[in-house]
Amino acid sequence: MMFLFPKRRGPEWKSGGTMTNGSSLSGHLLTIFCIVIALLSFSRYKDYMAQLQSTAISFQFFLFFLPLLLIFFIVSYSTTAASFNFNAFRP
Repeated sequence: MMFLFPKRRGPEWKSGGTMTNGSSLSGHLLTIFCIVIALLSFSRYKDYMAQLQSTAISFQFFLFFLPLLLIFFIVSYSTTAASFNFNAFRP
């Protein structure tokens, strides 16, 4: 009938019974947590750098053709007719 009335638990039960202070346990957990976060950050850094390089190449490609696009729009708006007048480009 002891299962109906369990023994009172003392302070050794609250501390886990094996460690006298909890600082070493939290230090180990903090170290493991920092290692996991560092490994996750390093794995995402590679993907980040690949995406950054792809974006930089696309932006440089856009800047390369931007003058051609501006010239095209200036010529198209400078013509008086609604359609392109390709005869105006002949010497």
